Amino acid sequence: MLAIVDDRAARRCGQALGIITIGTGGLLILAKRRGIIPSISPGIQTLRDAGLWLSDTLVNLLKTSSRGIAIALQL
Repeated sequence: MLAIVDDRAARRCGQALGIITIGTGGLLILAKRRGIIPSISPGIQTLRDAGLWLSDTLVNLLKTSSRGIAIALQL
């Protein structure tokens, strides 16, 4: 079972119940990894524009992780 949640308390609860959790940022990276989207930046901006709070630290981490995937795919 998989749950898509961005709330920390909900993730902890799901994990305590043995449910695999992934956040929206993780979904964006997964979509890029699978070639569904070319970049996660537009998705991040759309989420922010819709009112989802994403810290600059998290956005930078997601973008760095995303670039790492792109570099790995080029090898």
